Amino acid sequence: MLPSLTESAPCLACKKADFDPILDGVRDRVWWKPGSFSVARCRSCGLVQTWPRPTAATLDAAYAGTYDSPESRAGLQTFYEGRVGRLLNHYRLITIEKVRPVVDTDHIVDVGCSYGHFLQYARQARGARTTGLDTDQGSLDHAVEPTHCTYRLEPLTHDALPSESATIITFLECLEHDPHPITTLRSARRVLVPGGLVSIELPMWDSGWRPVFGRFWHPLFAPQHLTHFSRRTLEDTVRAAGLEPVHHQTMLFPSELTLSLRAALFEALFGPGWRPRATTERLFAPLWVLVFWLLDVPSQFFLRLIGRAGHQTLIARRPTE
Repeated sequence: MLPSLTESAPCLACKKADFDPILDGVRDRVWWKPGSFSVARCRSCGLVQTWPRPTAATLDAAYAGTYDSPESRAGLQTFYEGRVGRLLNHYRLITIEKVRPVVDTDHIVDVGCSYGHFLQYARQARGARTTGLDTDQGSLDHAVEPTHCTYRLEPLTHDALPSESATIITFLECLEHDPHPITTLRSARRVLVPGGLVSIELPMWDSGWRPVFGRFWHPLFAPQHLTHFSRRTLEDTVRAAGLEPVHHQTMLFPSELTLSLRAALFEALFGPGWRPRATTERLFAPLWVLVFWLLDVPSQFFLRLIGRAGHQTLIARRPTE
């Protein structure tokens, strides 16, 4: 069992401790670790957070054997080396290029780089120099093309990189895990050259599906996701770090509906905390395929059109002095 799940802690942004509860009974429905968590909104600044805060011991247990397991490694490699994974990284790259082209003189730093697949794609597609930072030794031990990319086992806040040494810093599905997002973004500002860009991709609290599914909404991803950013609170966060938002858009997130519906249906049928067996997954697989293609994908294009899809990308610039 997870030890002492939560602790009282102030808001991650404004440091006040006055919250409005929003959701209870939020569970890990990806790795199926034990524990039930809550989500609340700070009354002062509006930032939505997993609160009370998961303890360090809770998070250590929640992450243990997840991203760096042989099964996860094989799954991620298969995904990112396949057509869909490469298309996703192309999507990320051309989103940055809505602000300015990525060229071979760029130095791209990916924070929370995992196995380095985005860096690999950016290097192959644009010839950029690349550096990956992560705090998981297992991921870096199996990172792709280590002879072409510099990998470091440390967070950005540990002065891992010299000041004004990067032109682009990416946080891809990373900042929502960070217990000190403003501090981390201030470190990014220090590492960026004046005029350099930060690209942040993460779930969007304003999603059209979020109020429909409530505690079953897949991007809640408790307890690993500590912060649940809306468009406004993400912009407020980057401004608090001394960065200037220059482009903000929602991102297509196919599977948002499918995975949220799966969580709700499984709990309704089998009870809270029940982990699906392989036989159950095979039994329901045809249903999820139908939901994905008939409902999920069309809804994502519509929600993207009206700015309510399940993910967002914010690009901010370090102001020129």
